[in-house]
Amino acid sequence: MNKLIKDLQHRHLVWHGGVKTPEPDLESSGYFELDQHLNGGLVKAGAIEILTETGIGELRLLLPTLTAGSERLLIFINPPGNVSAVMLAAQGIDLQDVIVITPDKEKDALWSAEECLKSGTCGSVLLWLDQAIEIHQVKRLQLAAEKGASRVFMLRHKRYETLSLPLDLSISLCASPSGIDAQINKRKRGWPSKRFHIDMRQHWPTLTLGKIPDNLVYFPTSKVS
Repeated sequence: MNKLIKDLQHRHLVWHGGVKTPEPDLESSGYFELDQHLNGGLVKAGAIEILTETGIGELRLLLPTLTAGSERLLIFINPPGNVSAVMLAAQGIDLQDVIVITPDKEKDALWSAEECLKSGTCGSVLLWLDQAIEIHQVKRLQLAAEKGASRVFMLRHKRYETLSLPLDLSISLCASPSGIDAQINKRKRGWPSKRFHIDMRQHWPTLTLGKIPDNLVYFPTSKVS
């Protein structure tokens, strides 16, 4: 029985009721609606899964977070297209701090992400994945992120696995004319959420549709404007 329990614990299939864990170190996402649903913002170190179609505004959602750590390296691994240097520079990111890695195999992409995370020189790593990922692979990324005080965003079109992954956060995104619709699938120390809207009209007026309501309260928490 003990062996079975240990195996389930190793696979993160057992929840320890009543066990106190330290409060996570959070950082504002730059978007008021998302911070509200995350009780403060995104974790500063850990593994975050983003389920999204490509090009619906997922990078615009992450830019305030990426620019907040611009004094450290920003890593793009296996991006689905060319990374716009003009866009990054316009947001105040030093292009000398940006590295783009395009490995031939997904296992090499995972290895690259792990090495970057645990190096301690990276603020954020964006990793695009097209296949299923094993629990132990996510755990290695999570441990590397904790060691390097960094954060990995795993961007995928859909979830391929049937078992729950040991993620700090999993969130699904859908396109919306005035921003993005989001739904929290899983997060530590919190419950999943229903779908909610993230308004991007104040941040990106030329890339969204619709008039900004007069009573909209905007909290400028990032360089994005």
